[in-house]
Parts: sequence; C-alpha cells; structure tokens
Amino acid sequence: MKTVRIIPDDTLRGQALASDPKNSVWVSANAGSGKTHVLAQRVIRLLLDGTEPSKILCLTYTKAAAANMSNRVFGQLGGWTALSDAELAAEIGRIEGVAPDAPRLRRARQLFARALETPGGLKIQTIHAFCEAILHQFPLEANIAGHFEMLDGQMESALVAEARRDMLSGIAAGGDAALAAAFEMVLSIGGESGLDALLSEIVAKRDGLRGFIDELGGGDAQTLFEEFGFAGDASEADVCLEAWPLPGFPPDYFASFAAKAEETDARTVINNILPSARLAYTEPDAVLRFTHLRAAFLKTDGEPYAASSFKKALVNALPDLMERYTEAAAAIVAASDRVALLRMLQATRAALVIADLLIARYERLKAARGFLDFNDLIMRTVRLLARADVGPWVQYKLDRGIDHILVDEAQDTSPDQWDVVKRLAAEFFAGLGARDNVSRTIFAVGDEKQSIYSFQGADPDSFATNGFAFQAQVRDASGRFERIRLQHSFRSTEDVLGAVDRVFAAAESRKGLTRDEEPIWHPTIRGSEPGYVEVWPLIEPAAVEEPDDWRDAIDHASAPAVVLAEQVATTIRRWIDSGDVIEGRVEDGRARRLGPGDVLVLVRKRDRFVHALSRALKNRDVAVAGADRVSLPGHIAVKDLIALGRVALQPGDDLSLAALLRSPVFGIGEDMLFELAWNRGRTPLLSVLRGRAATDAGLAAIVQKLDQWRTEAAFKPVFEFYAAILGRDGIRTRMIARLGPAAGEILDEFLNFCLAAERTGLPGLESFLATLESAGPDIKREMDQTRDE
Repeated sequence: MKTVRIIPDDTLRGQALASDPKNSVWVSANAGSGKTHVLAQRVIRLLLDGTEPSKILCLTYTKAAAANMSNRVFGQLGGWTALSDAELAAEIGRIEGVAPDAPRLRRARQLFARALETPGGLKIQTIHAFCEAILHQFPLEANIAGHFEMLDGQMESALVAEARRDMLSGIAAGGDAALAAAFEMVLSIGGESGLDALLSEIVAKRDGLRGFIDELGGGDAQTLFEEFGFAGDASEADVCLEAWPLPGFPPDYFASFAAKAEETDARTVINNILPSARLAYTEPDAVLRFTHLRAAFLKTDGEPYAASSFKKALVNALPDLMERYTEAAAAIVAASDRVALLRMLQATRAALVIADLLIARYERLKAARGFLDFNDLIMRTVRLLARADVGPWVQYKLDRGIDHILVDEAQDTSPDQWDVVKRLAAEFFAGLGARDNVSRTIFAVGDEKQSIYSFQGADPDSFATNGFAFQAQVRDASGRFERIRLQHSFRSTEDVLGAVDRVFAAAESRKGLTRDEEPIWHPTIRGSEPGYVEVWPLIEPAAVEEPDDWRDAIDHASAPAVVLAEQVATTIRRWIDSGDVIEGRVEDGRARRLGPGDVLVLVRKRDRFVHALSRALKNRDVAVAGADRVSLPGHIAVKDLIALGRVALQPGDDLSLAALLRSPVFGIGEDMLFELAWNRGRTPLLSVLRGRAATDAGLAAIVQKLDQWRTEAAFKPVFEFYAAILGRDGIRTRMIARLGPAAGEILDEFLNFCLAAERTGLPGLESFLATLESAGPDIKREMDQTRDE
C-alpha cells in the first residue's frame, strides 16, 4: 500500500503563506521541497480571488518548467470540474484554510474554462518567450524589424560558422595584418582547440564583450596596457631589460662569485647556477638572457634558493653574497611577473581583436536577415524599458496588463533578466499605477544551492539581493511581504540527505555550495523510509604496455572510464535481476519491481564514460536511453552522411568513399573493401569500383547511386538533397536498423540543421559540410518517459 506521509506543520504554514495572493513573497526552497506545488497553488488562489488569467505572469527558466507548471495548474482546475460540491469544498478548504461559500464554489468550477478562453490566457512562459512577445508588440520602439525571426540553437550555430568563415577568409586574403597577428598569437598559445574554445566563448558572451570593447575604445586594448604601466608597443625585450644589468650581480661581481664557488667546491652553485648564469652573461639577446637568468638564480618552481643552498665557505669568502643574491632574485621575480603580465595583456589584446571583428560580422549577418537570438531578447527588452523617450509609455501599456509576477527558479535568473522583472514591477509599489485600487504582488522562489546556469550569466547572489530590494519597496508602500524557507524534502530520504549534509558540513566544501550563514540542513518528510548511499573507491589508471607492432590492437579495457562503466552496468543488472521492489509503488494491487527506467545515472561531464556505460548496459540487455546531449557532427550516423556529401562533391576522396562503403549506407564487408583498396597504386578507389562494377551487379548498383547523388548535389538545396537520400533511398531505415532507434532522433536533428543552414542563407553543400564539421551544434535530447529505459 502507498505510504502515508505526515507533512510538518511549519511546512504547511509556509506553503499557505507563500500561496496567499495578498502577500508578496520571497521563497527559499530546498530541492524537492514543493516549490512548483506552491507556485501552482498561488496561481489557483489568485484565480479564485477573481484575478483575470491574463493579469498573471509566471516566468520560468526553461520550457520544460513552464510546461510542468502549466500542466499542474490546468490539471487541478480540470479535475475540479468533475468533483461533487462536497469534494470541491473540501479541496478548496484544504488550499485556503477556510470553507468556501456557494459563489466561490461556482467560480471554482468556471476557472478551467476561463483560463482557457480568456484572450491572452494564462501567461506561463519562459522569460525569453515573454521578452519576444514584448518586442513583437513594440518593434518600432525597440528599433528592430517588425517581422524579426528567432534564431534557434542550430540556426545560431550556422550563422556563427558563417561569420567565422568570413573572418578566416579575410585572413587568408591578407586583408588585415592585425587580425592575422592576433590569430597567430592565439594559435601559438592554445592551438586549434584553444582557438575553437575562444571563438565559442566570444559568441556566448558577446554582449558583455561588446560593451567592454566599446569602453576600451576598440579592440587594440591600448587603455589596458596604460592601466598596467605599459606602452602600447611594449615588447617582452623591453621588460627583460628592466632586470639588466642584474642588481647586486654586475658582471665583475659575478666573475668573482663564480671563481669563489669553484674554489670552495660549492656544488649547488656549480651544478645549478653557474651553467645558465654563464650563458646569460654572454647572451646579447635580452629575452634569451633573461631566460638564462631565471634558470640560474631561481629554482625550477620559480622561487629563490634558500640561504642553506649556499656553502658556508662561499658565504664567508663573500660576506655580502646573500644580500646581493636576495636583491638579484627579487629583481628577476619582479621582471618575471611583469613579463607574465605583458604576455597576458598581449593575449588579451589578440582575443579582443578577434572578438571585435567576429561579433561585428555576426551582428551584421543577423541584422541583415532580420534575426534575433536569445541574448538579444533580454538586452533589447531592457533597452526598450530603459529608454527615456518611450520606456515609460511601454511600461504604462504593460502596467495595464500585469498585476502579479511570479518568478520560478529565481536562482538562475541573470542580472539582465532581473532588470526586466524590476522594470515590469516598477509601478506595482510606487503609488497608483495604470489601474486604481488593484492589489499587485511579486513572488519569487529559488535556492542558490541549485544554481546551474552560471555559464549563461545566472548570478545566485541576485536572488537574495533583489529579495531585499523588493521587500523595501513593498513595505514602503504599506504592502505585505513575507520571506519563507521551505526545507522539508518530499523527494528524498533521510539517509541520502544526511549524507549530503555531512559532505557540506566542512567549511571548505560549504564555500562551493552557498554563502548563506545558516547551517546546511535538508530535512525530509520521508524520515521513516529507507535510503542508501554507497561510496565506491576511486579507480586509478592502470599501466598498459603498447605493443611494438603498430598493427596489434591496444587493450583499452583497463581505462578507468571503462572499468567504472562495467561496474555500474553490473550493479544495475544485479538490481533488476534480484527483483528489488520499489517501496510505496503499487500497480494492480502489487508492488512494482524495479526496472531500467527507475535508474538515473548522473555524470560530471559528457565524456567517454557516457559512451562506455551505454555500451556496457546494452551488452547486459539493459534498456538505456543514452546521453541527454549529443554532438551532432560527432554522431556516427552524421559522420556517414558527411562522408556521403564529401564523395558527392569530391569523387576522388578515397577515405570518405571507403567510410561510406563500409557504413550502413552500402554495408559492404571488410574483406570486400580490402579487395577493392589493396594494391591499386595511385588509382582512385572510385575508378577501381567502376571497373569491378562491370562484372558485379551489387557494385554496379552502388556506382549508379553514387553518380545519381553527385548529380543531385550539384543542383539541389542541401535539405532536399539529404531528405531524398534518407527517405526515398531508404538510408534512414538502414541506419536505424544498424545503429538503433536513437539514430532516428539524430537524423531528424540533422535534417533540422539542414533547414536551419538554408534559412540563415548558407550557400551550397560544401559550405554546409564545413559549417557542420567546425561548428555543428550539440543536440539536447528529451528522454521518452513512456519507455522503460
């Protein structure tokens, strides 16, 4: 039977206060403590009090959260329509704490239809969707195209790739020496992967970078150099000269020092200092000389030698040695710091030069085609509401349509997003707004410990800061403001949460979780239910000897990721086979046994462990949904389609043709491929294939299909080309048969990217393939909750 759980009185009181529509409320809620429930109850109580559905604005951070909240509200309102009067009265009394009268019961039965039929309806949406609606309503005031179109993730990737390609083409043409020098420096520091990471970071943080570059007066960063005491044309040699002649160790003193060291047999000096020092004192180049000085006078960790490193006889022979050495070492350390600072500034300048041009090109492409991205939605809305000439009028129009703002997952709201909320609520507590005698409230719920979107600009501290700011505004306007903490978890057990609290009880661990001074405590209403936490020992890498013969396979089964994946998969298989019963779950009067869909594996990052685990689970016949995010160009099915496109464009690309022949597209065996490719000299693989096709009907069909695709690639748009191949030619069916059902989702996303590339104006198959390989997006997969995986 289902376990009966007793909800503590303080939790019930907190939920009642938080859902009371007469209060403005700031809720700090632990994970699983019912914050979505409280949000839904507050919306329902607002509707029961007679608030028009269109006057309520619920802002969430993700579409999934918006859908969850909407389902809860409409599910409960829909359920009310089928209850008897007594049942409905009891339900409303449980929510509001008092029994409803007849008019309130009648209104409750009408709420479902009113929420559905009211023009504008109940606004439960992401903050980006809300900002998009505002900009569509006021395009002229926002100075944007009235027909603007949103860039989704795939279209943005395609547009960024085009801007990047334009920039690289400019370098290849030799049109911008400063840009070429910047690229050369970035590549020398970080290599190709570092350049890719830099370009991605520039695009992700382009708004802040654009403002920073404008404040500096351009991408040359002259102001930065001046701020740190460097001339704009300062070189590393100039800084190295600051430590030459070396203070305390002029050439004549060094000669005496070297002679005395050898005379007294000071081994540390002879072995560690003198070899590099002698090179330094004869080196004319300032940078090389300074490198030798550092190697001579400092240890390998960059610290000066201790006094004990110098032999006592040497110190006695040169009484002022330690004083001179300390002075010389300090000068070298100071110059080293200056060199490091200069290198950092030069690297920063290179990055800013690239950012200045890349952002400008991306923005031009976007504006020319009437696109806005998600960053634009927030920034354009903030600018619109902040404009002195039209901002007050826009806020007046919005003020007439919103009475209550509810913010979900507030810990992941960025400062710019908070700016939108604050400007929307600016008139709520500043006297009478566009409508008189109307109760206006602000509600937010969040928990800084659950913030996961800092990489997108979320600032957990803003949750508390804005809470105190709204509290002052509400109370100054004689309104009711409540600060509430919901701590009891409905989701997890005492054993699990107790383990979490023990981990973060240590001060050094706590710093990474919260700045709140209160003790970290996660109580639960499931105190009597069992929980289990098992900590496995770390798996250290095992030494694997690589064979001398490169043709022999290397055994990677001992890699830590593979070993751990095997352990996890074995454990899950054992749970399923042992017939473990899920406590409290009842189906058809019987407790349900644990299945694959009851297991969730959390990982720190999506690395090779994810693939190893999927393989290990499949080998044990455990249904697995796979990773929630997949690199589109990294998936094997997409790699095969890229190879197909390469062959259609370049029939002489033997490697792509070999990959295509071996793929599910044609599926020829290893032996056949070897026969075609071996001992052919310089003859292209396709020519060999054509020759064999004269006597082999199967190979003749392959050649015919390749010729057909080559013709279509020359004339058809990218989407039409690949859609025909996957559908008409049956390639989709073959790939799913070989790679499994998950490949179908990837192929759908691949076609979506084809469409996105066309919509952004990307010309031709070759440009498409280059974009896909260099800047293909990551695909977020929605897990199918109906499958037991």
